[in-house]
Amino acid sequence: METLCRQLAEGFTARGHDVLVVTYGGEAERPSPAGPGFRVLTLPSRGTTFEWSRRIVPVLRGLRPDVCHVHNLHSTVAPAVWLARRRPYVLTAHYHGRGHTLAARLVHPAYRRVAARVVRDAAAVTAVSQAEARLVHRHFGVLPEVIPNGVDTPAQPARSTVDAPPTIVVVSRLVPYKRVDAVVRALADLPGFRLHVVGDGPQRADLRTLADRLGVAGRMRLTTERLTDDAVRAILRDAAVHVNLSAAEAFSYTVLEALAAGTPVVTSGDTALAEWGTRFPAVVRTADPARPADVAGAVRSLAGRRAEVDLGEYALPVVLDRYETVYERVARIPHRAAR
Repeated sequence: METLCRQLAEGFTARGHDVLVVTYGGEAERPSPAGPGFRVLTLPSRGTTFEWSRRIVPVLRGLRPDVCHVHNLHSTVAPAVWLARRRPYVLTAHYHGRGHTLAARLVHPAYRRVAARVVRDAAAVTAVSQAEARLVHRHFGVLPEVIPNGVDTPAQPARSTVDAPPTIVVVSRLVPYKRVDAVVRALADLPGFRLHVVGDGPQRADLRTLADRLGVAGRMRLTTERLTDDAVRAILRDAAVHVNLSAAEAFSYTVLEALAAGTPVVTSGDTALAEWGTRFPAVVRTADPARPADVAGAVRSLAGRRAEVDLGEYALPVVLDRYETVYERVARIPHRAAR
C-alpha cells in the first residue's frame, strides 16, 4: 500500500500534477522538507491498529483538491475522508474482509456498517485484484474497477552469484496470518536449501525458537532492518524461489517484484494469491501451508528455473494511465477552470 502511494505521488508529480500526501505518524503537525517534488503533511496521531488523528477531519475540510484518493478501507483514514465530506474521492480499498488481530476482529462487524457508507459514497472504487473486487462487491454491493499494482520492469541482469545451496526468500511482516512459520517448517524437509526471511514483527522470537527446535536455525537468516527497494529487489533476484504463504492478500507486491526479478514463486493460493498461479502457472505454484512436505515439493519443482513472463499490464506507466483516467472522470473540471 505504501509503495503504491509513493508510486502515485511520484508518478503524477512527474506528469505535472500538484500532489499533496496527508498521512499519520508524528507528535506534531509538520510539512515534509523540500525534495520529493510532491508535498507531504504528517499529522500527529495516536494508536497502532486503530491509529487516529484529531486533526485529519479539519485538515481535509480545509483542502480544495480536484480529487482526493484515499487508501485502505481498514484504516481510520477512509472514514475521515467521508466525515470531512471531501468530495469527490476515489477509494482504493486494499480490503481483506476481516481484521487480523483480536481487537480488529471484534470491531470489524460494527465497522463494516460505516465502511459501507464510505464505499457507496465514493466517486470511484478501485481494487488491486479480481479477488479483492469480488470481496468488496459481496460485502458492499459495489463492484470496483480492478487496477493492479505496478512495477518498473527493466531488463534483469543475471544472478551475481550461483546459490550453493540455493536460497528461499520470504519478504513479509512477521505476523501470524502471513504464515512465515509454515516456510520454516518446510525448511526441515529441504536439507539442500537456505531460508532468508526479510521483515520484522511480533513473531520474530517465535520464528527463531521454531527454527532452533526443528534444527534449521543454521540455515535460516533473518534480516529485520529496513532495506531499500533496490536491496530487496537484489535479494529477490538472487533467490532460487520466493515464497508467500499468507492467508490474506489483496494483491501481493512481493510476488510481482519476484516475477519482475525473474524468480519463481510458491504461494498458498488463498485470496488474491490464487490469481498468480492462474495467470503464470509455469512459474507460480500453490502449496498447502499446513503440509510442510507440500510446500517443500513446490519449492523443489521451481528451484533452478527463471521466471520469464509478460508483465506488461503491471508496468507502472500503464497503471498510472489507468488511475489518471479515473481521476479525469471524477475530477471537478468546472471548479478547476473557475480558479
